[in-house]
Amino acid sequence: MRFVHITDMHITADNQPLYGLSPRGRLQRAIDCINEEFPDIAFVMMTGDLVNRGTVDEYRALKEIVASINAPHYMLLGNHDRRTAFREVFPATPMDGNGFVQFTFDVEDKHFIGMDSLDEGKTDGLLCQQRLDWLRGRLDERKGGEIFLFLHHPPLRLAGGEALAKMIFGKVRHLFFGHLHRPMHGSWQGIPMSSQFSTLHQFVYNYTTKVMLGCHEPPTFGAVNLLNGNVVINPHHFLEESARFNLRSKAAMNAPTPEDLPTLDT
Repeated sequence: MRFVHITDMHITADNQPLYGLSPRGRLQRAIDCINEEFPDIAFVMMTGDLVNRGTVDEYRALKEIVASINAPHYMLLGNHDRRTAFREVFPATPMDGNGFVQFTFDVEDKHFIGMDSLDEGKTDGLLCQQRLDWLRGRLDERKGGEIFLFLHHPPLRLAGGEALAKMIFGKVRHLFFGHLHRPMHGSWQGIPMSSQFSTLHQFVYNYTTKVMLGCHEPPTFGAVNLLNGNVVINPHHFLEESARFNLRSKAAMNAPTPEDLPTLDT
């Protein structure tokens, strides 16, 4: 089976531009690509910063856009989100008994868990004891099958992250997150993890300045393939429109510039 991981959409109200880009237009292009090129996916998971300011009008705009996804889709909250406004527009989204937007679901023999790492009003996330207790209960309930975990904040410096690591080590096959506006792939405390670019603007990976730099690097979503116990993630550049060419074509091999590449029908 496969699914799509998408993150940090930062939808605005009234199609207001953000950093020179259209959040709505970018997300719609991603959805159009998913519908056209990935028609067999089991679901789409959106890992937070769904909107930019957490207003009801922004969530209404988001609702209009995600209605066009031709697959089940799930949403988690990030630091730009607000629970009350989100719940007003998406009242059917599950919550736990403490009001956090957390849920589980199964596809085939695989178990998926979404956690709420939002600490309202703060950029940094939080996994409080209530949320960790909820997760422990879900893990204890699960007997067999692979488990995959989603949240917005990267766990490396997340308050409650160390407790999370001890709880999920050896139980969770892969941890997916957002927030960084950059792809990160590796392992943390022995747990495989990954993130994707935002659908909108990106952060610049640069330690030579204290200024938080943004850029317009091409966005991606993650096309995640789960097969025979393997987890394979292909970052998909859904706005990529460069020329396609036949790798076995001598004319293509010898083209002096991209503009000289032969078309595929020649």
